[in-house]
Amino acid sequence: MKISFLLATVAAAAVAPDAPVGALPTQVAASVQVSVRAAGIPPAGPGGAQRGSGVAVAVPGATVAVRGAGLQATTDARGVAVLRGLAPGRHALVISAPGFLEASIEAEAVNGRVTRAGVVLDPAPVRIRGLLARAEAREGGFGATALETASLPPGVTDLPAALERMPGATVVRQGGPGAPAVLQLRGAGGDQVLVLLDGTPLNSPLTGVADLSTVDLGSVSRIVVIPGAQSARYGPQALGGVVLLESGGRDAAATAVTAGAGAWSSAETAVTGSSGLGQAWSVSGGARWRRSDGAFTYDVPDFRGGGKATRENAAFSHAGGDVRITRRGSANASLRAHLSDIERGSPGTIAQPSVTARQHHRRHGLDVRIESDGASPGSRLGGSARGSVQWQRAEYADPAPPFGRAYDTRTRVRRAELALEGWWNGGAAPSPRGDAPALRFGLRAARLDVESSVLTASALDLDELGAWARARRGWRLRRGLHLDLGASLRADRHDLVDGVTLSPAVEAALTRAGLTLDLRWGRGFSPPGLGDLFFQEGVLVEPNPDLGPERIRGELAATLAQWWSAGPATGEVRATAYRSDLDDMILWFPDHRFVWSPDNYDVARRGLELGATTDLAALGRMHSLTASAAWSEVEYTGEVLGGQVAYRPRFTADLALGIGLPAGITLTPSATRVGARRTVPGSPLNALAAYTLFGAGIALPFEMAGFAGRLETALTNLLDERAALLVDYPLPGRGWSTRIRIGTGP
Repeated sequence: MKISFLLATVAAAAVAPDAPVGALPTQVAASVQVSVRAAGIPPAGPGGAQRGSGVAVAVPGATVAVRGAGLQATTDARGVAVLRGLAPGRHALVISAPGFLEASIEAEAVNGRVTRAGVVLDPAPVRIRGLLARAEAREGGFGATALETASLPPGVTDLPAALERMPGATVVRQGGPGAPAVLQLRGAGGDQVLVLLDGTPLNSPLTGVADLSTVDLGSVSRIVVIPGAQSARYGPQALGGVVLLESGGRDAAATAVTAGAGAWSSAETAVTGSSGLGQAWSVSGGARWRRSDGAFTYDVPDFRGGGKATRENAAFSHAGGDVRITRRGSANASLRAHLSDIERGSPGTIAQPSVTARQHHRRHGLDVRIESDGASPGSRLGGSARGSVQWQRAEYADPAPPFGRAYDTRTRVRRAELALEGWWNGGAAPSPRGDAPALRFGLRAARLDVESSVLTASALDLDELGAWARARRGWRLRRGLHLDLGASLRADRHDLVDGVTLSPAVEAALTRAGLTLDLRWGRGFSPPGLGDLFFQEGVLVEPNPDLGPERIRGELAATLAQWWSAGPATGEVRATAYRSDLDDMILWFPDHRFVWSPDNYDVARRGLELGATTDLAALGRMHSLTASAAWSEVEYTGEVLGGQVAYRPRFTADLALGIGLPAGITLTPSATRVGARRTVPGSPLNALAAYTLFGAGIALPFEMAGFAGRLETALTNLLDERAALLVDYPLPGRGWSTRIRIGTGP
């Protein structure tokens, strides 16, 4: 940036009015003034508008870059940017701004003159304040939903609580704080949702699910949820969707200390910091610790005997930390080391509780990433390479279980992965009627070494290899109307699936003045878990080595979204309808001998998701609203079983408010609704009733001795609802938490 500015200054000085006449070359450097507006009537003048209609609004802070020249400028409060020192001739300009779709125009630079041009940006909705950012997320296209963890409201202290706020997401918890938690998207099971931390899968090779409770929320800076079959881009286990967790570090110097306490003897503390090391290097990291006794009172269902009981043996302790070293330059590089260690009780079901069972989970690893600057404006080629090694250990023990024999099982996993990715932009300038084509492609190889005392073989090695490509092209059909087409194809070779599996996907998006229609079709697959295939046979339990992979033959999804602005209010409304039948879904059922084992079953899935976000500037303060509702039908299609799959609620809804108060105080009330669930396949027997949970939090910023601080207090389950998503795993009643954060820097 400094070099570009210096070059521009020197070039401008070369054509200054007081320069000697003899010093002027044959061609004189020129300037281009670009006026950037949000969807509206363009300003008068040469160049005219490229897109949009309606009332114009200036867009300050937009970046105007010369494609292929490394020269750029930023718009001022009037939405005007001036590019100086341009060589005479036609130049392709790329205009980008947060909350808007990127645009490209051409401008003619004339000897010694200032040429004026205008452009009108189409909105790509982004929340100004509040929780959700829904836009053209770089990882997943229009359907992705992103959440910056720094914007989470009071009371959200772990990753499961953060993901519960995502549209269409259901988190299945097996108890209170620190208990195992699994994410479901659009009615798909937890083993069909791929969770990646900085690109490394967290899903267990034994069960296929990712336990969200083992991830430290404090080490995550950004969460991206991409619903729907994503195997064409992310490979196996992405049938229901993908969760991308990013632990990005900071370049600027900053230090923060956090401490908190809450119900059930909960406590937490964290220290984070970052610092620059010269012009190119920086280091960041932190250490965190959380604990809770976890003992809470719950109502026993009538069919379990009724009455009240206390959830014993539910304590947990979670410690972790990470450090990242980053170098920025023509090629950015980073090295990250991380450690997470959690110990907790394993109380079991309320029908057969255990006061002696324990769990211990540890995860540590290294991640190296190198990325070229090919993604910058003007670059046609770029690429990245990522290598990671991760070690996981899980131990389960109970010397005196309420049923069966004592056990002490251990599983160790080592995962090594190499991922290469490249991209190509089809030209230095877009075509007159649209954007230049773009192509992304990649190769991923992984090796999994598993040692476990619960498998028939004490040690197993698994290899995975995948190659993928994604092409995209955009067209401006006419003023204000933009069409994007994309296609993806992936080929996977997995040791648990015969042959090579192809996963294609196609997508089309039509955008006009904030209204977007997105259509998507895709296929996907997920291999069976090692536990389903090779679990050691026990009393009334046996594995099934003949299991086939779970497959989606063709998912159809349509999303309609409208961004709007009315005076001090902006927002978005959206609706998504989908149909995604799942063949050979792996479910556990007893046979005629009452022996439980897994098998493949066909399931029909369809649903509708509605959502709205609003930001309002009133009385000198910002207020926000986020609302979503989801209807998901997940039904067996076989001859024996019928109706909704067990524990899949048909209806869920969320509502969250952000109310700005004097002195920078923010009040954040919220509500979550979970519909009725079936507990027995093919029968409404012992069905669980719907429930609604209310919560509220308040955040107070302050300054103390030059330090910036924030005090947060929250109440969860305000009405003390005695609920359970799973019949034998009750959720805690009313709880509270308070947290204080003091820090320096941005």
